[in-house]
Amino acid sequence: MTEEIKFEIGEKYENMKGAYEVLAIRRDSMDIRWEDGEEISTSIELQKRIIERMQFEKELAITQAAQKLKKAKASASKGGKHFTGLENTDFSNTVSKTTWRGRGQLGGAVALRLKNKQFKFNSWAVLRKPEVAWIDIVRQKQADLKLQAKFYARVEAESLFFGVHVPAPDLAGTEKSDWHALMAWLEKPENDSWLNKQCISHNFYLCDLSKQGFSGKLEAKKNKWVNCIPDKKDAPVKSLSAFLTAAGKSGTIDLRIEKQMGKDAAIDKKQTIASDMATLFETLMPVYAGAAERNA
Repeated sequence: MTEEIKFEIGEKYENMKGAYEVLAIRRDSMDIRWEDGEEISTSIELQKRIIERMQFEKELAITQAAQKLKKAKASASKGGKHFTGLENTDFSNTVSKTTWRGRGQLGGAVALRLKNKQFKFNSWAVLRKPEVAWIDIVRQKQADLKLQAKFYARVEAESLFFGVHVPAPDLAGTEKSDWHALMAWLEKPENDSWLNKQCISHNFYLCDLSKQGFSGKLEAKKNKWVNCIPDKKDAPVKSLSAFLTAAGKSGTIDLRIEKQMGKDAAIDKKQTIASDMATLFETLMPVYAGAAERNA
């Protein structure tokens, strides 16, 4: 509440023109002088109303700013801005009592940082799996959602994995899918070469999480592809697209182009893990775009 204003000779006050000093006080008026030397005789009541209005406007501005900040914080919490990082308890093969996948956590934090003119991403927690996925909000409304390419992050007991997920369609299906689009994209030598370089630069590798199409990892080494299987000699892969196309005919492939990070390293990153993931997703955006091109 605004306190009652009482003018005193020699004291300084302020109106819309600026600070002034009270020189003399009479019954209903007073003489004042501004800092530039100008002097006038003015109504005491008028100067009181001016100061009261200025104080009210100042208090109103403070209140509005506080309300705006409160709304911004509430909105930010829904979009993942209050995400502080992954915790030790998040690393589990189940989703019981975990929150890291939510839009107010890692899911929203990464979506907030994904800046792309072609796609706008939203996140959702994968049902009954310790995994969160990001997909274009327009494509998310399509009927073939389960077969669409998507960015993802999943955890196991000791590691974090993140990258691009492109599932292969059922062999009985006849319609073209993101899988077919990606195979066509990889057939172009310049795309194969580009992906090879990214895998070398960022420690990406390709794997089939279902292990129905192929085992081990496909790694980029010296501008070539090799199939690395534990306890076996690395097998050269002449053509990545041909290898994956053939593998797709042997079963439903759960293809991942991913990066692995140890649990301790991921926890140490704190909230910056969201920025790191968004940056790597941006790096792999041509892969997502290549798979999504058929109906983006």
